[in-house]
Amino acid sequence: MLLQIISAFIATAGFSILFYLPKKYIIHAGMTGGFGWFIYLISLKLTDDTIISTLTATIIVALTSHLLARIYKTPVTMFLIPGVIPFVPGAGMYQIVTGIVEGNVESTSHYFFETLQIAGAIALGIFIIDTFFRRKGKGQNYSCNAIDANTDNPPEELP
Repeated sequence: MLLQIISAFIATAGFSILFYLPKKYIIHAGMTGGFGWFIYLISLKLTDDTIISTLTATIIVALTSHLLARIYKTPVTMFLIPGVIPFVPGAGMYQIVTGIVEGNVESTSHYFFETLQIAGAIALGIFIIDTFFRRKGKGQNYSCNAIDANTDNPPEELP
């Protein structure tokens, strides 16, 4: 388990370098990825479900990324994108292509839907935390009403 967490840290730090992250944030991004992988492994032992574990770990990585971004006054993506790299289902995509080449429809469809669910769990985890911080941040009202959020007056009608 410790070897996997260290590997996730190194992989995340390596991708941070590839994404031209400033040097002073590479360790923080690596720690975000390593911590996320730790949460993933713990969740996987508790639930034995890859999708739920990915969702849980992505939520923690997104939360950590938002907090680090606020502490260091940087964009969230500086920590978020490298932090979710360990969860990207690259092996599943490889299995899909292998199944297509070999003509194994059953294997291909299994890995396709599993990969799609993992990618969806990553997107959902990011969306949940991002929505929370957008609703909490700066008192902004993200209302979809036709009424202006800053006043009680309805918008002017177009001619």
